[in-house]
Amino acid sequence: MKITSPLSPITRIKRGFGLEEINNVLDLFPTTTLLIDVTNQRILMANTKATELTAFTRGELTSMRLDELFADFPNQAFWGNGYDQQPSKQLVLIKHNKSTLEVLATIEEISAEGRWVLLSMEPISTIQQRESERRRRGALLEKLQVLSSAEQQQTLEAALNLILTTGQELTSASILAIYQANGSNLELERCATLGKLLPERLPSQDLIYLRTAQVWLPGKRPNASLQSIARAEGFSYLASAPIGDPNAIIGLIAVAEMQSPPLEQTLPLLQLLASTAHNTIQRFTQVTNLTAERENQLRYQRFVEVAQDSIEDSVVVLTSDFKVITLNHAAELALGYTVKEAANLPVQNILIGNENLLPALRLAQTGIPTLNQDNIRLYRRSGQAFLARVSTLPVKSGDEMQGIIVLIQDLSEEERAQSHAEQLEQHALLGTVTAIFAHEVRNPINNISAGLQLMAYKLPGSDPLLDLITRMQADCERVDGMMKSVLTYARTTEYEMEPVDLGVLITRLLERLKPRITGANVQQHLKVEQNTPLIMGNPRALEQVFTNLFTNAIQAMEGSGGILAVKVQTAETTGKRQYALVVVADNGPGIPKEYLERIFQPFFTTKSSGTGLGLAITQRIVTAHKGTIQVNSFPGGTVFSVQLPAIQTITEET
Repeated sequence: MKITSPLSPITRIKRGFGLEEINNVLDLFPTTTLLIDVTNQRILMANTKATELTAFTRGELTSMRLDELFADFPNQAFWGNGYDQQPSKQLVLIKHNKSTLEVLATIEEISAEGRWVLLSMEPISTIQQRESERRRRGALLEKLQVLSSAEQQQTLEAALNLILTTGQELTSASILAIYQANGSNLELERCATLGKLLPERLPSQDLIYLRTAQVWLPGKRPNASLQSIARAEGFSYLASAPIGDPNAIIGLIAVAEMQSPPLEQTLPLLQLLASTAHNTIQRFTQVTNLTAERENQLRYQRFVEVAQDSIEDSVVVLTSDFKVITLNHAAELALGYTVKEAANLPVQNILIGNENLLPALRLAQTGIPTLNQDNIRLYRRSGQAFLARVSTLPVKSGDEMQGIIVLIQDLSEEERAQSHAEQLEQHALLGTVTAIFAHEVRNPINNISAGLQLMAYKLPGSDPLLDLITRMQADCERVDGMMKSVLTYARTTEYEMEPVDLGVLITRLLERLKPRITGANVQQHLKVEQNTPLIMGNPRALEQVFTNLFTNAIQAMEGSGGILAVKVQTAETTGKRQYALVVVADNGPGIPKEYLERIFQPFFTTKSSGTGLGLAITQRIVTAHKGTIQVNSFPGGTVFSVQLPAIQTITEET
């Protein structure tokens, strides 16, 4: 082997140099170096490296003969004409302690006459170690180049197997496996393996305990099920590293051995393998997604064409399993969702309505269209309900179901017009009845008034009855004026009162309404606090109050389902007053703010079939029981609170 000496720039030692300067120059050389006098075969100078290698001091080395430092030194043959062509020779160095060391000596002439030469030497073991390290690094580089080609494999399985094969060569382990997290069953599934089989599945908790690269050794307590298996199988070690980012671990790579211990570089190499596996999995996932996306674009191109040819109503395009593909602009405006927000969502997340919609979608899933289905009530993103006419159109390619197109015609304007017409008709009918009633009542009132005028005309001015007749005529005029105004919708009713346990009354009432509540896909929750006071009330009238409140809540959640929560408790009291409080809450769409101030008004309703008297009658009954009713509503819920005085309060007041 030819070793290039760092001394080649030096051709000679200039005159005027002292010994100290030469020593300093020699100390700059990185290898063991001696200045040799070829004539007498003696050492003139030695650098610090020489003292370290030989264990002799500078003084001991100076003037030492070469055959004293080297065993079987070749004398003149070493300095023959051949050393220019072969400047390196293998020698045996005799150290200070008489031990020997094989070295490779390199000669370089530094004087024109060839009298002085520099002899540099390096232990053969060091050269061999360096060469071995060079070969090892070369082999490592080759393996890393092989590892970098994993992403170019045709399949993910082939890529992961290549990673494990390369990992086996790098770590010298005989047992290797790669696991991937499966989100559907919360387990780690083995997707590649070499050597003795590790388990096919691991619990997802292993990712928590093995989220950092670590080595398990016998005698060490296992932290995860994989390490427990290694202990049970008698492995000499098991090393693992997570695959993925620290906050998004997607798998695990593990290596193990039955006999030998882990290499010093096992963990760094394992982390390199984990990083390569992560990049490979990501690439194949991206390729798979891109391929699937391209196929989906081609597959659903027909949907776009059908939608473009359809009417200018709202269009929602679905997959065959009811996932949203796209919306047209009209649907975005009607439902309140953009295409980006709605894409890939289940249709029930954006088409929230009554139960009539789901059967039509299921029929379309089998290839049967449903056209112009009326009385479908849908909800916008804001919670506002609107009436719609819905058609579901299956899209097929041959016998294969490609998806479903949902056409939605917003009937809210028609509904408002119809509701307004019904209200006008109702008001007209009420006006007619009121006019007839007022006319029929005013006739006898007028007759009475005329009779009183005649009586006053015939009586003398001093008659004491004139004052009475005058008062009666004033009363007739007042009644006549009252009839000219709007009649009250109902007179105050006097109820027969008795002690009532509101908890028992409401429990029985909810039990009777249970079929209707269940049919509306509503869950009921009733809580009756202990020691809720009794009240004085009319059971039938109170049943009417809470039936109205429950019915309104059920209707608000009908179709989309929800929760009806009822709580009976003692109200917060002030002073000696004590009340029973009933809270009725639902998670329906809520009551618009502009309606809250009018809901207790007679004949005000937002329902097409409502009379507008339910809550008005409810308030009248509560008022007749000396109680109060309040409402609080917001998008996503409504709460009614009915407060009624307890029996002891009424007794104390009387």
